[in-house]
Amino acid sequence: MSIAVFGEALIDFIEGADGAYRPHLGGSPYNVAIGLARQGVETSYLSSMSDDGFGDQLYQSLVNEGVRLPFRRRSLWPTSLALVNLDSEGQATYRLYREGIADKDTGFEEIADCIPDDLRVFHTGSLAITPSQLPKIRQVFALVKERGVLISIDINIRIRASIDQNKYLQGVRSLLSQADIVKASDEDLLALGISKDIRETAEIVHGEMKGGILVLTEGDGGAIVYSPKGQIARDSYRIDEVVDTVGAGDTFHSAFLAHLFCGRKLTDPVDEISAEDLGHALNFACAAAAINVSRAGCSPPTREEVEKFVETAAVSYTHPDAADERVRV
Repeated sequence: MSIAVFGEALIDFIEGADGAYRPHLGGSPYNVAIGLARQGVETSYLSSMSDDGFGDQLYQSLVNEGVRLPFRRRSLWPTSLALVNLDSEGQATYRLYREGIADKDTGFEEIADCIPDDLRVFHTGSLAITPSQLPKIRQVFALVKERGVLISIDINIRIRASIDQNKYLQGVRSLLSQADIVKASDEDLLALGISKDIRETAEIVHGEMKGGILVLTEGDGGAIVYSPKGQIARDSYRIDEVVDTVGAGDTFHSAFLAHLFCGRKLTDPVDEISAEDLGHALNFACAAAAINVSRAGCSPPTREEVEKFVETAAVSYTHPDAADERVRV
């Protein structure tokens, strides 16, 4: 079995302490693909990448990580860019350059031709579910659903990614009923405009999913899973220093999916996954996100790194001298 990822690969230009911007490979779906591969999951990346210099770096990085690349055509369109500004706590805000870029240069037929025969989970989200991309995403969803494939979405809302914000948010919400697993931050749920109460919004969103799993991340409040088995919560891990939060949510979700996938918990419908297994996956994902924010840019850890971190963090977490920095995912 394998997981396939569709969506943007771009270059994050992250602001440094000196005010200079430095390039990092990124894009939410791209980060998820890297994170899954580092966790030992057989992973395919299905989006087009540019034939420019940045595209070469993104392509080669996926090859180096062992990600399968069935989509062989390289786009003549340029790689998308993002300017990333960090506040005093390392929290990131983004300004996106998204016109005429390579990851939009992929049609439904091309995606359909690249879908692996052994596919179990199809993951997408972020800029791949903006209004201009929805028609082909809906086609892909219909195709993979016919094959019994699970659908994972990280809604990862970027308000500036669409001129018509209402159309964008309505489009995102329209996909929820088709998803088996949805990851959303507290900020994502607030952006949907359903309610000012995060938990109330989460209940409504989960209800619209018709039996799926909603993973809500709440920054230093940890994370909660809403599932047919009930609600499962885990606290975030403490670390010595937050370098930045770029890609923390992507690392979290890739680790959550990988833990369930490698434990063969995704072979059956998601409503059969036990609360205990969901709790283990949630804890694993929180640990992976903590490691990620201790590094510059998005840098998902390996399974071994997460397991080692959990062992040491479990001891230091209650120590009176433990660091008081916490993680937003």
